[in-house]
Amino acid sequence: MGFMSNGRVNIVITNRKLRYTYHKSNKMEGLQKHGELELPPSVLEEGKIMDKALFSELIRQLVHEHKWKRKKLLFAVPDDTVVIRQLEVPAALSREEAKGYIETQLGNSIYLPFSNPAIAIDFLEKQDDKQHVLLFAYPKEKITDYVDVFEQQGLRPVVADLTSLSVYRYYMATRQETTQHHILLVHWNEDALVLTAFKENKPVFTRNMKVEQATEEVDIERTIDEYLIEINRIIDFYQYSITKGDAQIELLLLSGDYPGLPILKQRYIESTLEVEDFTNGELPSKYTDVLGLAMKNEV
Repeated sequence: MGFMSNGRVNIVITNRKLRYTYHKSNKMEGLQKHGELELPPSVLEEGKIMDKALFSELIRQLVHEHKWKRKKLLFAVPDDTVVIRQLEVPAALSREEAKGYIETQLGNSIYLPFSNPAIAIDFLEKQDDKQHVLLFAYPKEKITDYVDVFEQQGLRPVVADLTSLSVYRYYMATRQETTQHHILLVHWNEDALVLTAFKENKPVFTRNMKVEQATEEVDIERTIDEYLIEINRIIDFYQYSITKGDAQIELLLLSGDYPGLPILKQRYIESTLEVEDFTNGELPSKYTDVLGLAMKNEV
């Protein structure tokens, strides 16, 4: 979809920040406004709204300041409780039928670490009488809380997305050619590190880790070294468990607002693993997530 006469708002939320853009279209050239809001520590915790009154007031101020009343909204929430899982369903099922089938199996043959999930699916390859499916699950009450606030303040939520998918969408849209088939997205914000492995442009695995805030340079270096071990473990896990030794991570994508990302990039510069970040865009690289969200279609 291209031109949208009334434009739309795009908001990405972390536990500490809210980044936004206003676009006239879902193309890069449609960008009209962008900005970032620091969230008080008490507002969000593990992606859940803890102080709904304060969060609602912050959204009210944004809507009033930018005249967003009745504007469409796309939003992405923290990926800290998302589950990504590959499943099999009968090949004869349509997409809606497959989703319904999976919903009937929740709590029976399919188990999630939370109840009452919001789910979405993506079809992968077919194999004989089986359709391989990618399941995305997220606690429904978390999304509902955000939707309630946005609607109360006059916005019209139309799409909820995952931050990692938004970043990868931006990567795909801004690269002329992608030859790597096995990519690890390292999305590192001040409060959390989310590692998402992509195979043939589809997410196949994700892991979330909390990160303690580091302020001094020595603390940042120590934190980088600590989590570098975890990143390398995930790289090995992908090679030996996900692909059974048939493939390995070819590219690291670095994104987020963590101040130590340049140090992390330097750690990999002399390795055989290719590393990319988003430091050459028109906006600071921390806006990669919300720019990728802005490029998503509404259906």
